[in-house]
Amino acid sequence: MLWKSVFYDSEVYITHFISHFGIETCFVCEMDDKIVAMAFALPVTFRYKLPHRLAATIVNLKSKIVNLSLHYLYACATHPHYRRQGIMEKLLETIYNAACCENIAGIFLRAAAPDLANYYKKLGFEDFFYGNTFNHKGHKESTKDTKTFISPETYYQKRLQKLENSCFVNWDESFFRFLYETGTQFGQYGHEIFAFRTENEATIIDELLNNNIEESKTDAQCNGQIKWCNFPKPTTLNSGYFAFAME
Repeated sequence: MLWKSVFYDSEVYITHFISHFGIETCFVCEMDDKIVAMAFALPVTFRYKLPHRLAATIVNLKSKIVNLSLHYLYACATHPHYRRQGIMEKLLETIYNAACCENIAGIFLRAAAPDLANYYKKLGFEDFFYGNTFNHKGHKESTKDTKTFISPETYYQKRLQKLENSCFVNWDESFFRFLYETGTQFGQYGHEIFAFRTENEATIIDELLNNNIEESKTDAQCNGQIKWCNFPKPTTLNSGYFAFAME
């Protein structure tokens, strides 16, 4: 299996992932009667709030909140024997063209290394996402106190309230359920993001601390790139908050 040979994930985890997100989200390239490249395009929503003056110019806009459909590229992999042949470039082009045909606003990803970020820039991706990133396979709550957990559904609602005035990737409730199940069933740390502690009767959730979210574009390191499809993007929309990478 290409995924297992490149990323070394267990078959149990891979099966869990596919059962949750669906095999139909996977794009592959086949050569010599085998899959030599793959990438998942997971549907997500990017949510942002229009400036008041801009919202006032749009007829029939009942809310200043805009939800854009994006595809998050995950598990992009090429078999070692088939690399440096432009296969992944063609596969990403296929995913991009399919997204544009479906009226998806764009596709985005998180480069695993700086040289890959430069590679994606050559393919038309631009730096866009900033702020701290939590990796669901590697984040672990640092507090030494006994952990208390909230449900994925409650976490989603609290997060939505906190980020109400931000430009951010709005992972849905099913995504947070996946993180929780990943941690509790397979021993990975995905469920630790739901741990919280209390200080002076206040609930402290690591991701929702201001310094995790409200970093300026000039001060923070880019942790995600996007390739927009053709759509009237507001000039004020020049960065966003990513938060969770699935690597």
